[in-house]
Amino acid sequence: MSTTAVDTNAAFKKVLFERLNYFFEENQLSKKGNWEMTLKVTFALAWWIGSYVLLLAYNWNYTQFFLLYVLQGLGQIFMFLNIAHDANHNSISNKKIVNKVLSYVLDACGISSYMWRIMHNKGHHAVMNVYGDDEGIFAHGIFRFSPHAEWKWMHQFQHLYVFPVYGITTLDFLFVKDFEYLFFNNNKHVENVKHPLKEWITIIGSKILYLFYMIAIPVIVLHFSVWQVLIAFVVTHLIMGLVAAWIIQIAHLLDINEFPQTRYDLDFVDHIFATTTDYATRSRIANFICGGLNHHVIHHIFPQVAHTHYPKLTKIVRETAAEFGID
Repeated sequence: MSTTAVDTNAAFKKVLFERLNYFFEENQLSKKGNWEMTLKVTFALAWWIGSYVLLLAYNWNYTQFFLLYVLQGLGQIFMFLNIAHDANHNSISNKKIVNKVLSYVLDACGISSYMWRIMHNKGHHAVMNVYGDDEGIFAHGIFRFSPHAEWKWMHQFQHLYVFPVYGITTLDFLFVKDFEYLFFNNNKHVENVKHPLKEWITIIGSKILYLFYMIAIPVIVLHFSVWQVLIAFVVTHLIMGLVAAWIIQIAHLLDINEFPQTRYDLDFVDHIFATTTDYATRSRIANFICGGLNHHVIHHIFPQVAHTHYPKLTKIVRETAAEFGID
């Protein structure tokens, strides 16, 4: 890189952070959640709780039960994206207890918030798209996302089995990943971690509770067979997995994204721009549903800022990058 390019890059980063921080100062805004965030949290919790109460409130026929069950599952995904993600980044509130309590919506849906914080914050945000470090592109070796990953014969068919496998994303967290990291510590980000007893209890207990209220209670209260409820459970999670994977994977796994060999190949900001993609940033629907993950560049720059600020911050990033000729 030429001296001029280095100087331009350094100047861009300086101006970018000045403008991003000035946005909050000028508008006298907290970097944490605003009224819009409060509204989304309220809406998400109302969707999750309300749809479950509705599910049990009437003697539905199986088709009606099935559709309501799927609706309840979609409410869980909306909570993951719009509450759990921000809460586990401590970005909803300046009060740690508020973030901590809201982070447990993940546990309430059978996925460990404790393990997610370790694997997402250490195993993704610090090492985006670095094979062997970024947990998000490991995928148990089923997919080959990085050119640095070992090629297996089945990878020639991954474009065919991608959607069925993406469908089990939430089931993987529920039944496999959390237990792998808890019992076997089989990832570099947890290999030397001694998990507190309370987290063992929370992880195992929350999964039992989740399966009880999602499977056992509908069987007991609505008198559907176990198989009928299990079918609804599996199909709902396949839909949830596809939705979650579709929203998340686009942000790092497009042809334009780079896959550095180490976290030290690029500095922090260059690494973000090289490995991260924004999409549908002007879409009100995407902004409402995706929990800011469609504004992924600014999310990695400011992960502890509430996602409801992202649309305006992304505009600043886009304009500043254009001004300095940064792609």
